[in-house]
Amino acid sequence: MRAGLLILLVAGAAAYQEKKDELSPCLSECIQPLAKMERSFAFIFNNFEKVCDSLERGAHCVMKCGGEDAQKFHQLTSFYRLYCIDYEEDLEPHVSCLARASQGSDKECKRRCAMKVEKQHEKEKKLKHACSSIECSTVCYYQLLSEECPNAQDVLLNVNLRQISEMASTLDPKVHGDLGDECRHIHDREYMRKKLLDRR
Repeated sequence: MRAGLLILLVAGAAAYQEKKDELSPCLSECIQPLAKMERSFAFIFNNFEKVCDSLERGAHCVMKCGGEDAQKFHQLTSFYRLYCIDYEEDLEPHVSCLARASQGSDKECKRRCAMKVEKQHEKEKKLKHACSSIECSTVCYYQLLSEECPNAQDVLLNVNLRQISEMASTLDPKVHGDLGDECRHIHDREYMRKKLLDRR
């Protein structure tokens, strides 16, 4: 497995879907292969090389687009970067176990964490539900994958905490003050650390 790639799968790909009209044609072209991939841990771990190769190609592609597009690409693909670059060496010995475990985890975490949001719900309520779902999913995946692959527990914790820190670092402090508790929680590293490690 080659050294290096890019962090955000679920959040990043979702952000792409929501903001694709705001992206330059150059950035859209570079990020499209990643955005089209199935957004599940089972897909990532069962196609780890393919996913990481796609990220690497996208990173090379965006170099022709300019600084602002490169920065957006970095943010939108942050989930992949964590798995494929920052923690690739630490994850590599556990990929086969995680590939097996993620099949059941995907089903169980979707069952536990899916929140039904009606179309008529106001934006604030939809955001609250989305943040609660992200917290639930983050904790669910970490705990289930750690149970099935205990030797991967430390690296999975580090990946999750880094992702939380990166999400928090990109949040405007003014916006943070306006967030409800559900959304503040998923940007709070210590709060999330306690939730991840709480086995009750």
